Amino acid sequence: MRLLTLVFFLLSLRLTAQLPGVFDSLQLNFSDTLYFDSGKANLDEVAQQTLSNFPAMGKVNDLIYLTGHTDAIGSLEYNEALAKKRADEARKVLLAKGWPEEALVIKTFGERTPIASNDTDLDRSRNRRVTIDLYRAIPYRQFLGQVNNPNDQQPIPNAKVRLHNRTLADTLVTDNEGRFTVDLPIDSVVGIDVYAKGFFLDTKMIKISPTTKQDLNFELAPATEGEVATIKNLFYVGNEAILLPGSQPELPKILRFMQINTHLKVEIAGHVNYPNRPPVTQETPEWDLSVRRAKMVYDYLIENNIPSEQLSYKGYGNHEMVYPKATSEIEQAANRRVEIRILEVLPEKK
Repeated sequence: MRLLTLVFFLLSLRLTAQLPGVFDSLQLNFSDTLYFDSGKANLDEVAQQTLSNFPAMGKVNDLIYLTGHTDAIGSLEYNEALAKKRADEARKVLLAKGWPEEALVIKTFGERTPIASNDTDLDRSRNRRVTIDLYRAIPYRQFLGQVNNPNDQQPIPNAKVRLHNRTLADTLVTDNEGRFTVDLPIDSVVGIDVYAKGFFLDTKMIKISPTTKQDLNFELAPATEGEVATIKNLFYVGNEAILLPGSQPELPKILRFMQINTHLKVEIAGHVNYPNRPPVTQETPEWDLSVRRAKMVYDYLIENNIPSEQLSYKGYGNHEMVYPKATSEIEQAANRRVEIRILEVLPEKK
C-alpha cells in the first residue's frame, strides 16, 4: 500500500510539472474620464458622481493610472502643474473611498496629448480632462498549440490562429513546425479559429482551467477539388433560413476563409433534416428551405465583397442526410447543415 501511494504521489508530481505555470497579467478593467473648467482643478458635480461610481478596491495588485491633461491656453509649465493638480484631486477622492496610496499612479501630459484641436471652446473642453484607468491582475496560463494536416500529420506553417472573447482579440502565426504559443486568461471561455491557405478552417471554444491540460491541437483538412467541409456551429431557426443569434459569429469565419483562399471556387450547399422519408422533390418546401439556407450564406459573402466568380449555392433537400433515420436531436442537428464544397482550384492572380 505504501508503495502504491508513493507511485500515485510521483505521478501527480509529474502531471503537475507538465502543466504550464500560472502568472498574473495586468489588464484594463475599467476606464472613465473627468472633465474640468478652464484653468480649474476642482471637481464639479458630474466628476464627483463619476468617482463615486468608480469600482472599489478588489485585489491587492490592482493599479489605477490617473492621467492629467489640459488645453493649450497658458504656458507649458503652467499646464503641467495644472494637469497634476487635476489628477491629484481625483486621487484624494479615491483615497477616501479606500484605495491605498500605492495603488494610485499619477501621470501628467499637460497640453502635449490633446484629443481634439484647441481652436474652439468645445474642443478645448474635451482636452481638459483626467483619465482614470483601472488595471487588475488577471491570472493567465501559457499553452502550446499545434496545427497539422490530418492526412499525413505534417505541420502547417504560417497558419493564422485567431483568439477572441469579450476582452481578447489577437492573431498569431504558426512557426515552421506548425506550432504556436499563447497566453490565455484562466476561468474564461476563449474562441480559437485557425486558417491556412489551401485548407479548410477549424474552430474551437475552450474553457481555460487553472489545472487541466487544454487541447490546442488543430487539424486543417486540405481544401482541394471535390472536398467538402461542414460549417461548424451554424444553426437556424426551425423551418426558416434565419440564423439563431448564437450562430451569427460563424459568418465572419466563413468570410475569412474565402478571403484567404482567393484561389478557390466553392459551392455553398444547404441540407435539411427530413428523416425516415423518401427524398423530397425540388417543388417541396423542404427543398426550397435547403436552397434558402445556402443562399443566406452566399448573400452574406457577396455583400462582403467576395467575387461572384468564386461562389455558387445549391440546395440538396434531404438527399444527403448524415443520418437518414435520425431520432436524436444530435443526429437531426447533423442533418441540418450548410457545407463548403470545393468545385475548382482557380489560377492564382498575379
